[in-house]
Amino acid sequence: MQTLSHGAIRAATPGKRGPPLPMPSPTLAAAERLEAALERLLAAIEAREAAREAPTRDMVPRAEVEALSARLDDALARLRLAMAEQTPGGAEP
Repeated sequence: MQTLSHGAIRAATPGKRGPPLPMPSPTLAAAERLEAALERLLAAIEAREAAREAPTRDMVPRAEVEALSARLDDALARLRLAMAEQTPGGAEP
């Protein structure tokens, strides 16, 4: 919502000189700015939610992530075993 100043309203209506327009109170002006900010915030939240819900091509299927995780766990287990074999006494470091 765009708020026009008193001078802008006067300039936009040449030749139509009625009674002077009342100047908005500071409280009313602050409330209008707050309302505009809340509207922008709501639009940003809605856009973020829409982007979050929309699937992207870059996402990796969950099954692939789980398979990779299992392979990494196996590799870590083999590494721990190899380290234990290399450590004097066979104890884990």
